[in-house]
Amino acid sequence: IKLIKEKHGVEIVTDDIPLDDAKTYELYQKGNTNGTFQFESPGMQKHLRALKPDKFADLIAMNALYRPGPLEYIPNFIARKHGHEEITYDIPAMEEYLGETYGITVYQEQVMLLSQSLAGFSKGDADVLRKAMGKKIFALLEKLKPKFLDGCKERGHDVKKAEKVWGDWEAFAAYAFNKSHSTCYSVVAYHTGYLKAHYPAEYMASVLTHNMNDIKKVTFFMEECKRQHIPVLGPDINESAYKFSVNDKGEIRFGLGAVKGVGGNAVDAIVRERKENGHFKSIFDVTKRVDLRTVNKRTLENLAYSGALDNFPDTHRGMYFYEENDGITYMNRAVKFGNAYQEQLNAPPDLFGNIMEATITEPAIPIVPKWDRLYELSKEKEVVGIYISGHPLDDYKLEINNYCNVSIEQLKNFEQFNNKEITFAGVVTEVINRIDKNGNPFGIFTLEDFTESKEFMLFREDYLKLRMYLVQGSFVYVKARVQARYRNNPDKLEIKLIQIQLLSEMAEKVTKGIRVRLSLDQITPSFNQKIKEITENHPGNHNFKMIVWEPKEKIWIELLSRSHKVKVSRDLIKELETFPDIKYKLE
Repeated sequence: IKLIKEKHGVEIVTDDIPLDDAKTYELYQKGNTNGTFQFESPGMQKHLRALKPDKFADLIAMNALYRPGPLEYIPNFIARKHGHEEITYDIPAMEEYLGETYGITVYQEQVMLLSQSLAGFSKGDADVLRKAMGKKIFALLEKLKPKFLDGCKERGHDVKKAEKVWGDWEAFAAYAFNKSHSTCYSVVAYHTGYLKAHYPAEYMASVLTHNMNDIKKVTFFMEECKRQHIPVLGPDINESAYKFSVNDKGEIRFGLGAVKGVGGNAVDAIVRERKENGHFKSIFDVTKRVDLRTVNKRTLENLAYSGALDNFPDTHRGMYFYEENDGITYMNRAVKFGNAYQEQLNAPPDLFGNIMEATITEPAIPIVPKWDRLYELSKEKEVVGIYISGHPLDDYKLEINNYCNVSIEQLKNFEQFNNKEITFAGVVTEVINRIDKNGNPFGIFTLEDFTESKEFMLFREDYLKLRMYLVQGSFVYVKARVQARYRNNPDKLEIKLIQIQLLSEMAEKVTKGIRVRLSLDQITPSFNQKIKEITENHPGNHNFKMIVWEPKEKIWIELLSRSHKVKVSRDLIKELETFPDIKYKLE
């Protein structure tokens, strides 16, 4: 809300947010709820896309239903909303209180009201019933049953149907939920949905700030921003605040506080000077203007590593760390220049009261080659904790998603894959070649993927066979087996590397085609037209298959396109991923 006011001049009062906002319901209908309250799990997103909620009551019900027990009623709830299943009531009078939930009992309050309406329970009795259900006191429910049946009979309701209603309620007691509780949660959830729908950049910047100390969550929400086409840019000395913020173009900026070694005082000094006297034009402009006791050389070096100085003209990251013959880096020269400039500027007036102007000349910019991309990214990760401007494996997402059956993070508990063949991939970030005490060579290398990094060891014949791939910066695909390390100790397991290949060769060697899976209700005239355009835009020699699934009848059919063959590529996948709920697999 603070960011929205700063960027748009709009004061959001959450209690004034309308509960009938079409754009917010569109967000829920698309399942675009990552980062919002209560509705962000993948299962909930799937049900939201099927339900297509268009009123607040739908959200309250989904909040109550999406829990163990009532979860099984969600398909019926969805089918009844859309007229695919008849809405029925055991006793016609029940419609008054079950109408909003399409004939399905969802809340404790519905049971309370129905017990009063059908059986003449007093409000006190109805509350006792609620407590019995909420606390699962089945003995108390058994005591209340005769009173309910007698009350229904007195009011002319069919006793057998009343028995069924009570039986349903007894089952319902195991998961009975309080509507007022669900409503309160849904209001807060709706407010977050509204903010995300109307101010996505400001909202996601706030979500990122909230998770600043959890690198995995920051990575997850950065991916969510990408999916929404909101650029997340690295820190910038002229745009960043301490936390995540939004620039004038609506892009999210990393905060300077995310950079290691850059404390709050340093950020305050930079932001204050920038606000008072405008953007910094170069590294020398920075060292001339900021307090170099607060913003010291290490702070500036880490800012350079993170990319926060990238937007200065005619500069790049490697330049700041270039050493002349005297062993002094360019960054060191910039800091010395700044100190000398400030010292001269702050010198006392001369005998005639004249204030001397600083006349120190800026050091010349060195002409040095840029760092290679992999090294640049590694230094970026070193000071921020994650890759921001890219990932070394970005070009191999397709191969990793389709040819690997485990991630390196899963190998933390590799024992779960005992006696199984596993495949994984990554970039080699460190290699150590050594000789053991018997004179035999062995190798230790670190492999990193999108999730984690892990150290592996190769000995004897395995080392001699696979050492050619142990090159720092190489992208490799690994086939391995989890097995007993020693025959006489089957409980001691190891990851036995069987084969290593270059990741760049995998797609060409292995891919025969692509199989797309979707449900029957996704096939519409507009879908047909778009899928036709996609296949025509990516001609090639790979098979294109569609598996169409009909969930009600539980039948599927495989359709092979004989007229359209495609070239499986990242561009093709990117276009396919624009369809919600579509799944694909390379063959």
